[in-house]
Amino acid sequence: MMRFSRPRLMLSTATAALLLPLGAPVAMAQQTEGTTPPAAAQSAAPMAGIAIEIGADMDPYNPGRVSVRVNGPVSEPASGFVRGCTGQVMAEASGVAFDVTDRRERLAFTAAGEGLVSMVLGTPDGLYRCALADERGLASSALAAVDPGRYTLWLGTEEGGSIDARVIASAEPVSPIELFGFEVDRLGEVRQGRHDFTATAETGRQTLVSGAPVLASESLRVLGSESCWGYGDLTSADAVLTLPEGAGAFSVFARSDRDLVMAVVDPSGAVRCNDDADGLNPAVSFDGGQAGDYQVFVGGYSQGPGSTYDLYASAGGNPMFSDVVVNLDADPRVGRVAFDASSGAQLVATAALSGGAEPMEALPVGSYCPGFTDVTAPDVVLSLAEGQPLLSIYARAQADMVMAVRAPDGSWSCNDDAFELNPGVTLSDAQPGDYSVYLGTYAPGEAGQYNLYASAGQAMWDNTTPGGGFMAPESLNFMADPSVAQLTFGPETRLDPRIIFDIEASQTEAFGMGDGCAGFITPNQPDLVVDTTEGLPQLMVYMVSEADGTLVVVGPDGQMHCNDDFEQLNPGVMIPNPTPGRYAVFAGSYSGTGGLATLGVTMASPLWVMDREH
Repeated sequence: MMRFSRPRLMLSTATAALLLPLGAPVAMAQQTEGTTPPAAAQSAAPMAGIAIEIGADMDPYNPGRVSVRVNGPVSEPASGFVRGCTGQVMAEASGVAFDVTDRRERLAFTAAGEGLVSMVLGTPDGLYRCALADERGLASSALAAVDPGRYTLWLGTEEGGSIDARVIASAEPVSPIELFGFEVDRLGEVRQGRHDFTATAETGRQTLVSGAPVLASESLRVLGSESCWGYGDLTSADAVLTLPEGAGAFSVFARSDRDLVMAVVDPSGAVRCNDDADGLNPAVSFDGGQAGDYQVFVGGYSQGPGSTYDLYASAGGNPMFSDVVVNLDADPRVGRVAFDASSGAQLVATAALSGGAEPMEALPVGSYCPGFTDVTAPDVVLSLAEGQPLLSIYARAQADMVMAVRAPDGSWSCNDDAFELNPGVTLSDAQPGDYSVYLGTYAPGEAGQYNLYASAGQAMWDNTTPGGGFMAPESLNFMADPSVAQLTFGPETRLDPRIIFDIEASQTEAFGMGDGCAGFITPNQPDLVVDTTEGLPQLMVYMVSEADGTLVVVGPDGQMHCNDDFEQLNPGVMIPNPTPGRYAVFAGSYSGTGGLATLGVTMASPLWVMDREH
């Protein structure tokens, strides 16, 4: 803690002091601003007992500081205190006194002012030291293992001149950046070299530095007190990245087993800092890269040496922490599918989510694209033989999905939530060719199944189900014997079966059982059981009825498929590549009144005609 000693705080012709928190030093001169001191006060009068007390810091992470404004004429040679010290200082009795009341590990005095050439520091043991100022008028003197006692400062300037300078007492010397701003031309030689930016979405990340030591000696807060954390070494940039014209968005990032921080100064002098972008690794991204040099500083969240880091750059606004390289020509993970414009909502693929952890923006989308995927290859390539005025590509899963689609002309579309948490894109004037579809999840590493659909025109969400489907509830007795019929159906079935029966009236709701479930059914037993054999490309169960009918079909794995209005008011459930086994069919009516119906099974096109003869 730094505090004033009230018994000793008296007016002085030489100095006055103000106690301030870190980052907010304000100087205070001996006279009131805007007034002229009396002539007597301008002489080098002896100090009238004023001293500034400095105690122990209460908060080691936010050390206090004292800022003092010193002014007045000089009269004595600085060499009278320390041989070889230059300039003249104020009278001996006009020195600025600091009383240290508690032992301190560190204490530094920093002085800055136009025309300042030297600073003399007297310590309680009667010794003196001299710090010469640089051409900007900056001088500092740092002490370690500081004993209690009085420390006195005298500031020097040219003979016959007058001092007007600021003195700051603090735990560490005040950075010149805080006093004069960031000056690139005053930096030392770049520690880890200069690098031209060459990264692209296709080539992946660019390695700038490997195995460099982490330097964390001074606070980075001087670059931006609200956004810059940790410690670095600001005497030189760790690396300089030169960006050419038209480079677009890019990122700079570092990795280490230590908790790193980073600051990047762009060609305009603006500073951007980051602490944790990926775990404890920092990254700084730029939306539109200004051509020129970017000064990169890498440090540690805590002070002191130790460990090494690797530094990278990548194209795009999302740093490519992963080692994966995007290959837009890679074979799709699931396969290539031809688009059938006449199929309504065509089920393109059913597959497992990749569970990838690379950001979607690692793809050269060119705009913000949320979520994560495996960017090494597309999931599906959809081939379009003829152009379409509108083409919709969309997917459903029980996970929160995202999607990116690359059209044949190289343009990209990206979507997160087109229908609930399901993604979809609709492309106008879709040209013939291959459409690469990348599917991912909003959070990295999510698992699950998805169904991918395509349709001419707008997305037909009502005719879709999530990948993995919905599991039948315990209230649905799908293993019971059917009330109407049980039949076998497969690729060799010569005639598609059609059964005429009466839908039972019911007050048991199917609403809410799963996606697309509606109406009222009889849950104690299915109406029909279809035993399917190997080799069916798809299974279509449909119904035409006098009432507004509904269907619930439970497969051999317990997954439930529902539909209300597939063809006008007639329901239909289409299951692609069905698993061989038992499919229990529950027929219902939207109002619960029941009625005469025809239930059909096919692997081709349903016959939406009502049969009335039993």
